[in-house]
Amino acid sequence: MVQNRQDFSKNLINILDTGSANLTNADLNEEAANSQALSTRQSIGISALSLANTAQQGILQLLR
Repeated sequence: MVQNRQDFSKNLINILDTGSANLTNADLNEEAANSQALSTRQSIGISALSLANTAQQGILQLLR
């Protein structure tokens, strides 16, 4: 039982070490580009919804 806990603890430490190394070694330029791309996609999505709503309102005005 103690051996199983030691093995589990060693594996957990290795996983956490690997994860923290990946976080600290992240390419900040790549992450900034990904963040900017996400922001742009969100902005385009909001604009598309706004245009669709405007077109819908225009059709309703024609029907009145």
